[in-house]
Amino acid sequence: MKKLFACIAFLLPMVANAQVIQAKGTATVSYTGAITPELREQASIKAQLNAVERYFAENGEAESQNFDAIETKIQENLDKFILGTTVLNEQDQAGMRKFSMAVRVDINLAKLRNTLRAASATGKASQGAKSQLVYVFVGREVASARSFDERTMKRAEVEVEASASKRGVQRATAQVETGGSTTRKADDVAYRLLPMTNTVTSITSVFSQGGFNVADPAFAIGDKDIKAINKDFSTGNDIEPATLRSVVASLRKQQVPLIVLATLDAGAPSQDPQTGLQRAAVKVSVRVLDLSNPLPREVVSVPAIQVFGVGSDNLVARDKGLKDASIAAAREVVSRLNAAGVM
Repeated sequence: MKKLFACIAFLLPMVANAQVIQAKGTATVSYTGAITPELREQASIKAQLNAVERYFAENGEAESQNFDAIETKIQENLDKFILGTTVLNEQDQAGMRKFSMAVRVDINLAKLRNTLRAASATGKASQGAKSQLVYVFVGREVASARSFDERTMKRAEVEVEASASKRGVQRATAQVETGGSTTRKADDVAYRLLPMTNTVTSITSVFSQGGFNVADPAFAIGDKDIKAINKDFSTGNDIEPATLRSVVASLRKQQVPLIVLATLDAGAPSQDPQTGLQRAAVKVSVRVLDLSNPLPREVVSVPAIQVFGVGSDNLVARDKGLKDASIAAAREVVSRLNAAGVM
């Protein structure tokens, strides 16, 4: 059985390690008479809702759009989404007749994501109408890098003017103009591909809750294309056009409309300043192509995300970073696909 370094699987979105998360929110309400229990309750509700909105905002633009889609449902059933509330501060601005409250809430993340999924295009679609996606997550680290010195070219132009003296002696004056250019060649970098076996289950779990259909990757992409993908990512940051065309043609024959491409670059481990353990940075970049049109088009592009993995040794830290970065990238893809209404 051949060992696959590129982790390739059909896509399905969204799960978290923690099902309850904390967030802070604030609210200010106006009043005319005295501050009543009802007024405090109004401020508390607004602050709790603000905490949920802040949670979405901190997770990116796509998540903010997703919040807009379910804001009304959250308002109508706030007690189902908020498991606990702690008042952090109250302030009465008597001169302005305004009352402010700051709270910290425990958000039922599982309930929140279930509601998001139900409101998304994939959640509303029937089982047969949901799209299949294939994702290619490639982990790698620098195996060798060759740098080239700057090459400088100098140019000199000499202009000579000669004259004859009365004594018959030739005199000459010269003007010299110099210039040139400097050329720098890009570094030649080779990558070592990293096994992604330990991340497959986590990635699939994240995607599987997003409502997309999943199939075994071995049936989607052939051995020849897998080898080509590995080769391309060993020397560059993207799949070569010929390789991509071959993969796209194969997926179209199977009526798979979406492909997700991700690279995860693991950096050199270092000591974590807070824990003293080893820490590895992993940078992940993702893009999603829609293959349903005659010409594939990019429907999602996620800028590079950097995630740190901490562990007892270099290997553990690197693998933790790869896993966490993969999960973060998968969640972001799901959020953006939901926000775009892709099903």
